[in-house]
Amino acid sequence: MNFTQAPLQTEDTGTTQGGRAQVRLLSPLLFSGGSGAGLGLRVCVPEGFVTDYASVPRLLWSIFPPAGEYKRAAVVHDYLCTTKTCSRFMADAVFREAMRELGVPRWRRIAMYYAVRAYSIVRGLR
Repeated sequence: MNFTQAPLQTEDTGTTQGGRAQVRLLSPLLFSGGSGAGLGLRVCVPEGFVTDYASVPRLLWSIFPPAGEYKRAAVVHDYLCTTKTCSRFMADAVFREAMRELGVPRWRRIAMYYAVRAYSIVRGLR
């Protein structure tokens, strides 16, 4: 799995969602999954897509900041969930694998993956 090497370029939209600032992509974000949960999935998050990065409750921002080292993975996850390009289960799995690709520490990947899975199950999202 890999991401494009170009820097993630965003601009603040001046809006918030749940207290988190929203940003707009100024260039596409490309992600390819070759093994693991990606199963050959190729994602192109288009320029103009709006995200809040990781939707983490404010109480946990000191441990899991919304725009942490996993922000590219969070953008891909937001895009997959918004567009319903795949199942929620697959979007969550791609999020986990994308964080691995980005070098996010294992403990943080596991915590964030199970948090999005729990949210999906509680909300009945498939």
